[in-house]
Amino acid sequence: MIRRLPLHGSAIAGLLFLACALTPAAHAAESPDWPSRPVTLVVPFPPGGGNDAVARQIAGPVGQALGQPLVIENRPGAGGTIGSAAVARARPDGYTLLLCSTSSLVMATALYPGLPYRVEDLAPVVHIADTPTIWVADPAVSANNLQEFIAAAKQAPGKYGYASGGKNTMPHLAGQTVSARNGLDMLHVPYRGSTPAYADLATGRVNVMMDSIISALPFIESGRVKGLAVSTDQRLPQMPSVPTLAEQGLDDLGFEGWVGICAPRDTPPEISAKVARSAQLALAQLALRETFARQIAEPVGDGPAAFAQTIQRDVIAWRQIIAASPNEPD
Repeated sequence: MIRRLPLHGSAIAGLLFLACALTPAAHAAESPDWPSRPVTLVVPFPPGGGNDAVARQIAGPVGQALGQPLVIENRPGAGGTIGSAAVARARPDGYTLLLCSTSSLVMATALYPGLPYRVEDLAPVVHIADTPTIWVADPAVSANNLQEFIAAAKQAPGKYGYASGGKNTMPHLAGQTVSARNGLDMLHVPYRGSTPAYADLATGRVNVMMDSIISALPFIESGRVKGLAVSTDQRLPQMPSVPTLAEQGLDDLGFEGWVGICAPRDTPPEISAKVARSAQLALAQLALRETFARQIAEPVGDGPAAFAQTIQRDVIAWRQIIAASPNEPD
């Protein structure tokens, strides 16, 4: 299980310290001439999803701190690997960055050895946020929590289907895991990103999906889908009726991810430091922290070295999860 610690007051204070008290040496190492024009942030997923939302929330304040606009470019496809590969091949001059995530960087490179990029081809720049997850369902499903849904699926083999934002994405592996561990017969229905899946969830064409809370929250608040379980340690004020996984004895299904900024390998470290500092300044802003809190994303702000440790830790963890996952024909 991949879990993240909640953001306490000390962590917020740490962001403020990082943003306001960087050492003189760090300032001196930054490139004075970069950026001299707008910087492109490639989001390797369609507009409207959780990763896209994070990118658009940080683009303005990060661009302001950099002194040049941070321009979002959506390049979706193949579970985030098309856009990621494009950035890995880009010139390492700091003008093309990637909104990297657990799914597109760690999981994809573990699943597909033949990808045109590896983890090492994208340099960690800054860890923006952790993204807790939620299990959601078609509102017509009688189950009121994930435990009840599993029980219903056991009684009706082949009746239910689970959605994902594409084969071998985190939601796919989560659905595959809950099926395998409980002996369920459920059809996997992949979509081109999680946002299109909600239209079919709302009408019952598919029945359940795990997704980031930041993506799912608008659909839950509008009543188009219902929540079955959250991966957070406690119930959330935005949806107090949705139980936690731990309450249901299912905390081993608490897959969580992260979102950050990566750059092509060989990008000058002084440029990465400047992007990291700009993101830290943005994350220290009360308005952005409040936006993240409403959407249940946990701001982090770790720079290149600490972010690299997080990535390497998750590389090991996800390779173990993937090795234990059953293969599917779809």
